[in-house]
Amino acid sequence: MSSFSLVQAGMLPEQLLGIFGVSDAIPKGCASWHFKPTRSLLMLLKLNFHLLCLKMHRIYSGLSHTEGKMKYLGILTIFVFVMASFVLGRGLHAQTDVLADETPELVPVTDANTALNADMARAADIYAKLMWAAYCRTGERNVYKSKAAYDALIEEVEMDGESENGVLSAQGVSFLYTERAALRFEKLQDINGAEEDVRRAIQIDPENVDAKWVLAQILNKWLNQNGRGNRSTRELLEEMLSVGKEVVELDPDHSDGHYHLGNISRYLGKVENDPSKIELAITSFKALTRIMPFRAQYHWELAELYESQNRLEEALQSYERVITIRPEQISVWNRIGDLNLNIGDDSAAVRAFQTVLEALESGAVLRSSRDFSETEIEAHYGIGLAYQEQNNFEEAEYHVTRAIALLEERALLMRSRTRTNRTRSEDRIELAARIRKYRYTLAHIYLRFDAAQKAVDAFETVLAVDDKYVPALTGIGMAHQMLDNVKQAETYLLKAVKLSVNSEVPEAYNALGYLYAEQGTKLDEAAVLVHRALKSAPTSGAYLDSLGLIYFKQGKLDAAIENLEQANHYLPNTPEILLHLADAYFEKGLKEKALQTLEHAVQIEPDNVELLQKLDTIKSSR
Repeated sequence: MSSFSLVQAGMLPEQLLGIFGVSDAIPKGCASWHFKPTRSLLMLLKLNFHLLCLKMHRIYSGLSHTEGKMKYLGILTIFVFVMASFVLGRGLHAQTDVLADETPELVPVTDANTALNADMARAADIYAKLMWAAYCRTGERNVYKSKAAYDALIEEVEMDGESENGVLSAQGVSFLYTERAALRFEKLQDINGAEEDVRRAIQIDPENVDAKWVLAQILNKWLNQNGRGNRSTRELLEEMLSVGKEVVELDPDHSDGHYHLGNISRYLGKVENDPSKIELAITSFKALTRIMPFRAQYHWELAELYESQNRLEEALQSYERVITIRPEQISVWNRIGDLNLNIGDDSAAVRAFQTVLEALESGAVLRSSRDFSETEIEAHYGIGLAYQEQNNFEEAEYHVTRAIALLEERALLMRSRTRTNRTRSEDRIELAARIRKYRYTLAHIYLRFDAAQKAVDAFETVLAVDDKYVPALTGIGMAHQMLDNVKQAETYLLKAVKLSVNSEVPEAYNALGYLYAEQGTKLDEAAVLVHRALKSAPTSGAYLDSLGLIYFKQGKLDAAIENLEQANHYLPNTPEILLHLADAYFEKGLKEKALQTLEHAVQIEPDNVELLQKLDTIKSSR
């Protein structure tokens, strides 16, 4: 702890001088505040107070957040109040500490011990020089004078060495090196000199938090300048991590230290794929939300960390705190909607996205800025996916179509700016890929809801831009299969399989294998195709269903039942799988199982004509 921290903590001047090696310098018989040594102590206390004010002014000016500023203003106010009470209280006591028959004016003033001893005079001189150094570094004053003052001070106190009679304690000397290091780093841009000073400060006092924090900033500067000398980037990162840990261990409420540690451990965790470092980042950002609970940024970054670790419930809670603190930050609702989609709460997802759209439609939020345009696009797309999960085809189609239209408006605007070279090619490429993704999603919605012709048209729009996009080739093949355009379906799926050799798109292999299985042709080739798909996704209910159907068509009923039961396990309550399983049971002679399976399927889709016909067939055969 530095001497100024001790003053801030409310230590008396006698105690304060003790850490400077002059605790015995106060005259023992000094009972009245009329003695000169007492006035000298008050002078030292005044110097100390002024220096503390300068120190706190520098800290206050460096803070960017209101909570931090209010904290330091509070500390300073309390210190002034205590100091005033101390001085006034002792002064009053001095005036009443006389004999009853004497007035204060008649109290004789002794000449004993009227001067500062050598140590006290030395301490006063150091304080004055230190105050001058601190004064010169504030504002636009001459920082070189400040540097010269620190140089002289350090040279002076270093001459004391390890002497027991030294005026400054180890903490005091370490403080001087830290202050000069900060001056060199912040004002003079002398990074090498600053690092030498701060490492010396830490050597003298290993628990100097301020020194360790300056070192952390210096290391970060070196990292931004692509390393230093023979130190690799890796070594810098590891030392930054180590120093950050030391800062927060010594001062658990050091907000800057936690932010530094959180950022560096998050980066290393992602680069090294190290969950322990991500967990360290989470711990740091959790500490920041404790220290400054109303800083929405820290809750947001904590939520993103939780999300990266698939801790979705905790991520949701953090995003909800963001929206509580900053209700105008409506884009957070999109993140909340996405998370609810991922955990399967489609209704909550719809509510979250609807909150965004209602705010935009009501005019509560202006649409003019790029950020809010992006927020609207994400909300339409997200709510479209949520409605798809709720089997609401019309709403899903409307919102995804609307998101595509907004993206195309942006693309048109971007093309008009191309002539002036104001749009980067990376932005245009990214936007084109996003439009393709949204169009593919719309086509897939049509496929899911058996709107086969709409699906074909939508996939053709995607392929018109990129005719080698394997997911679209697979989708259009499946759509043609639904329309009984077997030849076209096979053509598209064969192309998809050929192009997916390098990219391994299992859906293409499964789709072609399923096509052959439904047609009852090329069953051996179909089995090979589906097995290849299962290598990429061994627990896919859809792929297991395809393999079960192939075995059924080959007459391998035991293998068919085994795979179809697994398919039903991984993808339960799917009428198509239940129908295939019932067929296999029926052919095996397990009529009761076949009947129960079909009845379950009919409960799920009571209007499915194919299921009802099959159920009647089984009942009539009993």
